[in-house]
Amino acid sequence: MTQAGGNGRPDPPAPADGGAVRRAVRITNPYGLHHRVADRFARTAKTFPAVAVTVTNGDQRADGKSLWDLLGLVALPGAEVVLEVAGPDAPAAADALAAILAAPGGEDYTI
Repeated sequence: MTQAGGNGRPDPPAPADGGAVRRAVRITNPYGLHHRVADRFARTAKTFPAVAVTVTNGDQRADGKSLWDLLGLVALPGAEVVLEVAGPDAPAAADALAAILAAPGGEDYTI
């Protein structure tokens, strides 16, 4: 069983029909979901054109393909956000995007 974002919770099983994947991910970057991480996340999300990506922090909801929406979440270090990915490539996209959110760094621009 894999771990969701390193927060100790098991990942839910991937949908067989390409439906939605939902994961809780803890932000471990000491600067939170800052500009560089949000940019990397949005760019990676856009590499999956057939999926819809949403990130929720408390009552704030953001389009995962929009840098500005992501920055508006104000996700501080230690915050637990909910990543929702829907579409035919949802499991692969969720894996890649959760890894970015959970990474203690995020300044690597090898997209």
